[in-house]
Order: sequence, then C-alpha cells, then structure tokens
Amino acid sequence: MKKKRGFRFILFGIIIFIFFKSCLNYEKNPPEFFGDTIHWKGSSYIISQGGHKEGERIAKGDGFSLFSAGDPTETFIVYRSFLDNALYVKEDFNIPTEGKITKVSWAYEIFTDKDLCDTILKILEESKNLEINRYESEDLIFRLKPGLVMRTLYVAYEDTYIPTKYKGEIGVINGKWSITTSAEEKIGENGILYKYSYILVPENYVNVLEDYFKIGVYGE
Repeated sequence: MKKKRGFRFILFGIIIFIFFKSCLNYEKNPPEFFGDTIHWKGSSYIISQGGHKEGERIAKGDGFSLFSAGDPTETFIVYRSFLDNALYVKEDFNIPTEGKITKVSWAYEIFTDKDLCDTILKILEESKNLEINRYESEDLIFRLKPGLVMRTLYVAYEDTYIPTKYKGEIGVINGKWSITTSAEEKIGENGILYKYSYILVPENYVNVLEDYFKIGVYGE
C-alpha cells in the first residue's frame, strides 16, 4: 500500500508541475506569422537588414520565438525558428537615412562612441571625392586572407536603436584601410568572379578605425 501511495503522490506532483509550467508559458496574445509579416502586441513587423545582437527571449509563437534586439521600445525584434534568424522592424517605423550617425555595426559588434561615429560619417562624406580602386577575386571579399580583412558596415542615424543602413565593407585590402563603394559578380565558365570598387581611407582617420576595429594578424 505504501508503495502505491508513494507512486500516486509522485504522479500527482508531475501532473501539477506540468500544469503550472504550461500556465507560465501561456501567452494571451502570442506572436503570429503571416507570410513575411509578424503580428505581435497590435503591431506588424517586417524583415530588416542590420547589425544586431540577440538578447533574451520575449515571446513564443507557433514554431518560433522572438528575442530582444537590445531595443527597449521593441521597434526592432529578432525572429528565430529552427532554421531561420532575422531582424524585424515595426512596419510603420520610418528608419532615418541621413543626419548624425549615432551607432555603428562592424563584425557583429555595435559601437556608440562619438569619435568613431563622427569618423565614419566623415569617411562616407569624403568617399565621393576619392579615387576609385578595383578588387577582383573568385572569393567574396569578406573571406579572410593575408592582408585582407573586410567586414560589413551598418550605421544608425539620429539615435535609431539598431544600425540598419548598409554602407559597404570596411577593413583592409592589401594591408591598407579601405571601404567598398560598389560590388558586382560575373558568372563565367570557370565560376563566379566578384568585382568590387573601393576607396582608400584617408590616413588621418586610420588611427580611429584601428582603435575600434580589431583586424588581427590577417590584416598585416
């Protein structure tokens, strides 16, 4: 009899545990996914490019979860399913595309330092008047090679929480600090040839870039 009572007690405890766990995980208004749009908390979200970091989980839907993108206003969120991971933004939010740069994303890191943001803005402004160079390779430009370390640059204007505006690839080409201005690919019999246009970063800005963007031994 004692063994049966003990078994019933354990079984009852398991049932209570499962019940309370399901209640805690239940959401009155879970996020829903329709086509390419997420509906959550009365807002619609659409996919966005940008440099971001994934924070804690903030909601759970059917087969996917939403995570914080480091934006307390939840204008930007991160979607993740078993196969996909993407940044989303509220559909009615107009992302600033000009003005003062207040955030920079490079190599999965986000920087807010004014010195770096101001320097990137000056480089972008001056790049229009600098000599254009060419780089061609059968490999994408962000593949690490000796003397070649290029990473994607996103910027945010006017205190937007997430850097979403793509400004090219920035780093070193042949050991010299550079930023791309355009890219194209040519498909031939031997495969794909990637063609890039880039400018050399003026020397007076290099020290600032080196302070923040760590290129390591490959850049030497």
